[in-house]
Amino acid sequence: MKKLLAAGLAALCTIGLATEATAMENSKAVKIVQTAGRDRLGDFAPEFARYNDDILFGEVWSRNDILSLHDRSIVTICALVGSGVLDSSLKYHIQTAKANGVTRDEMVEIITQLAFYAGWPKAWAVFPMAKEVYGGDSAQIFDDVGKKIAQTAGRKNLGDFAPEFARYNDDILFGELWSRNKILSLHDRSIVTVSTLVGAGIFTDALKHHLANAKANGVTQAEMVEIITQLGFYAGWPKAWAVFPMAKEIYS
Repeated sequence: MKKLLAAGLAALCTIGLATEATAMENSKAVKIVQTAGRDRLGDFAPEFARYNDDILFGEVWSRNDILSLHDRSIVTICALVGSGVLDSSLKYHIQTAKANGVTRDEMVEIITQLAFYAGWPKAWAVFPMAKEVYGGDSAQIFDDVGKKIAQTAGRKNLGDFAPEFARYNDDILFGELWSRNKILSLHDRSIVTVSTLVGAGIFTDALKHHLANAKANGVTQAEMVEIITQLGFYAGWPKAWAVFPMAKEIYS
């Protein structure tokens, strides 16, 4: 789904922060109404239009009592960037993320984390879109980085062979980036990482490690099932099938 009508964007964006908060407070799902599929493709591809409007949005996005709209936006953006989709559909989902309560500071941290897990060029490609969407919003001042994350895997495994990479891994990626968890929680950083890796088609032990890390960081089994289901639509069905056995093993 590369392009959606502005009408579809308006329909989703009207959900906004208030309805997101209400949904989470009352533990009731907010029904997402989407018409972009039928508006744009109803005559040409009616079944795709139905899947888009009634299934992807009417069902998947509407299960926001299990996985919030805020977190669904994070999954979607990371899946698209990981997959290398950097067109107007990505900008649409950045706008939707803002409407769903993803703050400027969170978005900056999401893209910065994407740089490490999807590659620097992809982050550079996303930042102009995010800057345009969040243009007038200013950064908050945080008095502390949050829970300090200690990591030794870099030096343990590569310290003698690639000492500078080991330092970047242990001291920068984890010691700095993952430690800014007052801005973007460890829960949401795990969602960013898992979604990005799946989007990029990385199904090595690294993904299994981050699935286990997600569980430790408070991502529930119900949330993880919804994350992978959402990834099925935005990263592809085969990728979701590849992840489920790992997740099932970790959450069993």
